[in-house]
Amino acid sequence: MAFKRKAEPVSSGPEVAIELDKKKQVTVREFNGVKLVDIREFYIDKQSGEKKPGKKGISLTEETWKKLIELQKDINNALDDLSEDKVSPKAKKLKEEKKEDEEENEKESEAE
Repeated sequence: MAFKRKAEPVSSGPEVAIELDKKKQVTVREFNGVKLVDIREFYIDKQSGEKKPGKKGISLTEETWKKLIELQKDINNALDDLSEDKVSPKAKKLKEEKKEDEEENEKESEAE
């Protein structure tokens, strides 16, 4: 029985690694001629003590990364909406009342 050899990955150029926290890292690199932004969890190998990439993560092409950045405002708005949903009804009501007061004050200032 013949063993199949895995194709060797072709990595060209330098890699830039940026730590997000103790377990997560962003790596910008080129793989087989494609520029990638790799966001991945890492773990410490118990035998060697080395930091190694885990299975959890995603590699985005340059095009997909730029699209994600373009959508940053929409993503932030969605996060803000989720945060507002977790606010207590009383806090929501106070926030709405404050907004109404500010709008009234603005109208009064414009009338003067």
